[in-house]
Formats: sequence, structure tokens, C-alpha cells
Amino acid sequence: MMKRIIFLILIVCLSCKSKEISLINEYKNQALHDIKTDSVKIFTYGLLFIYPDSLKAKKQLLKQNKMNSIYKKYGLFKQNQGCVIGDKKMNKAIKEYHKITDVYLEKRNSKDWKEKMQKELDSIIKNSLNINFLYQNINKK
Repeated sequence: MMKRIIFLILIVCLSCKSKEISLINEYKNQALHDIKTDSVKIFTYGLLFIYPDSLKAKKQLLKQNKMNSIYKKYGLFKQNQGCVIGDKKMNKAIKEYHKITDVYLEKRNSKDWKEKMQKELDSIIKNSLNINFLYQNINKK
């Protein structure tokens, strides 16, 4: 009886591990494919908030399009993973994906590419905030 219990526990543990390994292998293969197609993913989470006000929605869309063009310049594309919280297997798989793609992106874009890209993104965000501030002040008058 004890041997059966130990055997069942081993089967359960090994099957869980194989699912994790399978997911990691899937992400490693995806990384290699994305490198070949120059379309490395930036994984995002959650739902995008869309303003009900059409003018704010248009500004938001314009800002997103500008940011996406910067990502594209550096060989990146955003992929939303949905509402995933605390999925350790997914986190490990994504870390493996980035281990592979980070080497490629550094060769493609130079060593300090992340800082350059972030400055460009920050500029868009700052300009967006300035436009919103001006818009609010104009509407108050």
C-alpha cells in the first residue's frame, strides 16, 4: 500500500514538472521564432483602460501608436497576456524567453538600447501629460 502511495506521489510530481518544462520549451521556441522574424515580444498584463470621452480616447490611441512605433524601431512588439497573477510557471517561461531574446536585442540595437528606448518613451509620456495639462487649462477658461 505504501509503495502505491509513493508511486502516485511521484507520478503527480513528475507530471507537474513536465507541464512546466513543456511551457518553458514552448517559450524558448517562440523566442527563436521571434528572433528570426525580428518581432520580439514585450509581455504586458491586464486590460487596457479606454476613456469614454472620445477626445481622450483619441489622444490615448495616438500616444499608444507613437509608443508602438518606438517599440517597433527596436524590434519589439507588445503582447498582452491577459489577467495573469502569480503564475510561477508562466514567469519562468517568460524569463527563459527573455534570456534568449535579450542577447539578440543587444546585438541588434547596441548595448544601451533599453535606456535609449526608455528616454524616447518617456518623452512621449511627458508630451502627452503636457498636452493634457494644456487641454484642461483651456477648458477651465
